[in-house]
Amino acid sequence: MFVTALFTLTKRINMRKFRYRPAITNGNAVVQFLFKEMHKQRCCQIDLSERVGLHRDTLRKWRTTHTPRVNDIEAALNYLGYTLKPIRIKD
Repeated sequence: MFVTALFTLTKRINMRKFRYRPAITNGNAVVQFLFKEMHKQRCCQIDLSERVGLHRDTLRKWRTTHTPRVNDIEAALNYLGYTLKPIRIKD
């Protein structure tokens, strides 16, 4: 019984745990959408940064102050199943 409990405990330690992150203070609407969608799909910043090829601190900076480049934010949105589409503003 002790062996099985130890095995399940070590198995849980190796898994990444989804955690709620602090509020988004960046005023960019696309960045806010990205982080809300990440939370909805239960995707953590480390997984997204590894899949897209960004450093995890880059995503952390997007949450607070920095504005992402178009190709970086598009790659992150593509991983979540979205794309950027330019639309003309009507006069």
